[in-house]
Amino acid sequence: MPYYKAKEVVEAGEAAGLSHEEMADACKVSIGTISRWKSVGRARSKAIAPLVQKFKSKITTDSDEKRKYLDEASLEDLAARAAQLGFRTTFTNTIN
Repeated sequence: MPYYKAKEVVEAGEAAGLSHEEMADACKVSIGTISRWKSVGRARSKAIAPLVQKFKSKITTDSDEKRKYLDEASLEDLAARAAQLGFRTTFTNTIN
């Protein structure tokens, strides 16, 4: 089973009018677990599977999104901006 963002799954359930209690009953977990899935964004795929099956068309898998990586120039820009805002920054150039 692909990795689904638990927050999206819970939000899809909420949009469909389900309460956290109803989602918890469907997944056989506690209401607190549903709340944690929403805030943390991760869930065991076997546990969240009943909701994933129900709302599959409304959620995306992690592989559907392209990951963004910061290059060296972006890190330097980020460090400069942090310094402007008064944060102490340390940027070490490890590339020779």
